[in-house]
Amino acid sequence: MEQSYCSLPILDIRNRLRSGAVMEMYGQSNEVMNCFHADKGEWLFSDNIHNLITKMDKSFVKIAAIIIVVFTGHISLSQSRYDPSVLFPALPLLPPGNEYRTATGEPGPAYWQNQSDYVIDATLDDQRNVIEGVVTITYTNNSPGALSSLWLQLDQNVYKSYSRGILSGLFQYKDAGEQVKDGGFEIATVKLADNAKTSITYDIYDTRMKLSLPKPLQKGQQLTFQIQYSYLFPVNYKNADFQVNRTDIMPSRNGNIYAVAQWYPRMCVLDDIEGWNTLPYLGNGEFYLDFGNFQVNITLPSSYLVEASGDLMNPEEVLTPVQLKRWQSARDGASRVFIRAANEVLEASSRPAKPTCTWKFKMDRTRDFAWTASKSFIWEASAFNLGDGKKVMGSSLYPVESDKSNSWARSGEYIKFTLQHFSERWFTYPFNKAVNVASNLDGMEYPGIVFCSARDTGNIYWAVVNHELGHTWFPMVVGSNERKYAWMDEGFNLFMDNMATKEFNKGEFKGYAEIDMPVAALFVDTLLPILSRPDIIPGNQVYSIQYQKVAYLLALLRNEIVGAKRFDAAFRKYISDWAYKHPTPWDFFRSMNASIGEDLTWFWKSMFMENFKLDQKITKVENGDKERTFVTIENTERAAMPLVVDITYVSGIHERKSFPVEIWQYNAVYTFAASRKEVVSRVVIDPDQVYPDVDRSNNIYDLKK
Repeated sequence: MEQSYCSLPILDIRNRLRSGAVMEMYGQSNEVMNCFHADKGEWLFSDNIHNLITKMDKSFVKIAAIIIVVFTGHISLSQSRYDPSVLFPALPLLPPGNEYRTATGEPGPAYWQNQSDYVIDATLDDQRNVIEGVVTITYTNNSPGALSSLWLQLDQNVYKSYSRGILSGLFQYKDAGEQVKDGGFEIATVKLADNAKTSITYDIYDTRMKLSLPKPLQKGQQLTFQIQYSYLFPVNYKNADFQVNRTDIMPSRNGNIYAVAQWYPRMCVLDDIEGWNTLPYLGNGEFYLDFGNFQVNITLPSSYLVEASGDLMNPEEVLTPVQLKRWQSARDGASRVFIRAANEVLEASSRPAKPTCTWKFKMDRTRDFAWTASKSFIWEASAFNLGDGKKVMGSSLYPVESDKSNSWARSGEYIKFTLQHFSERWFTYPFNKAVNVASNLDGMEYPGIVFCSARDTGNIYWAVVNHELGHTWFPMVVGSNERKYAWMDEGFNLFMDNMATKEFNKGEFKGYAEIDMPVAALFVDTLLPILSRPDIIPGNQVYSIQYQKVAYLLALLRNEIVGAKRFDAAFRKYISDWAYKHPTPWDFFRSMNASIGEDLTWFWKSMFMENFKLDQKITKVENGDKERTFVTIENTERAAMPLVVDITYVSGIHERKSFPVEIWQYNAVYTFAASRKEVVSRVVIDPDQVYPDVDRSNNIYDLKK
């Protein structure tokens, strides 16, 4: 007789063996109560032990005979890779909470972060494609200690000939032997912004700049300093082929379109987790930034239209009288207004008759600032209300080539829906406007402004606009470290996008689903874990790992494991708790655990920290004629999930049984009884195929076969 390990909890076996006729006749004999396998830490239990438990009216002799057979035979084990102690450890998997970050996933009473405020005066030279500017930074030290130096990011130094980004291979030259002019930043001076104009010693290391302060900046103190700099756009690399572009110049029929980002020296983040975050910018990983306030003044030829992250403070100085009235109508009304229409793009009267304009913008409580400029723009805008009554203006700028009914002509519609939907479901949109710009960038996000492809149409255009605007919530509000944890903004965002896409216009679009790979492919051995630094992820795995897999897993947790009500409340609390702050993965895991009220260690460990696979297998179906049928399921791989089984009886009656993930806390095999005393004709694991089972060929038992 073949035997296996017990699939029932130890206490359940004890209680059932102690109950009824078994204990009355057999008592607490050592043969029963000491059938514990010390090596495996499990109770031994044969296939026939079910008869012992269910036939309580049998004689003492028959029961004793069964027990002797059960616990003296050789035990045959499966080859499962599953180890319950890995997913259900006694010691906590997450680091303990502290005064900065609590064990319940909230910022602690001593949580701190520094603040960086910027005043930027910049000029665009459209002949040389160079920005020249002075950035005045006021840095507030809220950290517990004094700072003898400060670190800044010079991301665009990645375009210098021998940058780490180029040498590491992400950026490639078409002609590696040709000498090209370095792009990126040139620093002229760094000075204290006081009357003495004291210079600050600085050193540049690739994409980072270190300032050595004349005296330490104490806790609670502010330091204001100025950097005079210039920035050369990478468009000058005519013989280069860059795989990543987050700032760019796109030629169009009526003039270049400038997408201007990472265009000024930006402060590195100092936090309580890693101190100064000075990872070099290689091109793939994105950004980690302080929050602060911005005042930005941009001077350029008056023939250009400009839009930017912040609120336009001087519309009367940069718009024609006609455009000013239209702009005010768009800001205050609810209908679509063309501030400059397609037939006006080439008209000189559509711009003020003066050599230059200085566009002034202001934005508070934000982590970054980006802008756009072009002579070719159609500019349309409209205002709409969010659920709490707040009014927001959606602004769209695109060339005449993009003015298509299945493309940029619907930009305003997409802005309105996305902001209203996300605000109602998760967290109110924090800015006064949202700008969507047609550019050479396939899709890139900044506070209050996004750059989408000028060429996209149909479904992919919807998907990109919805996704980039969705980044408002991650990472523009919840300021996670994108340089290390890209999945905390890309994956979270795509999860929300997928929900929004289903609700937009009765499911008109598929979103990114058209490029998704099969779920089983998200768990192949060659895929890196989600908790991998973005710069080490191969290019062909970036979307699968950082976007699709995270979105799939959050939907799985929401829809199948904890339920939408509990998940949504927990996710909203996480956003609210960490708005304008810097959470880590541990903060997210702890926050969700605490709000949902479950220890989800098994989920975070197997799905995010590791790339564990799931394979639930039907190993045995013991049909009884007039007795209940017993079904044995084996967990053959290292991941665990709840178990859902659909049973069909020969009479045609269906029964669905659901079991929590805790059934796998004991071992790799679980046996349960069908409810009816009738022959079972078919058994199917996960009939709706919602779990990531990598081998569905072993999920079906068919009596006929």
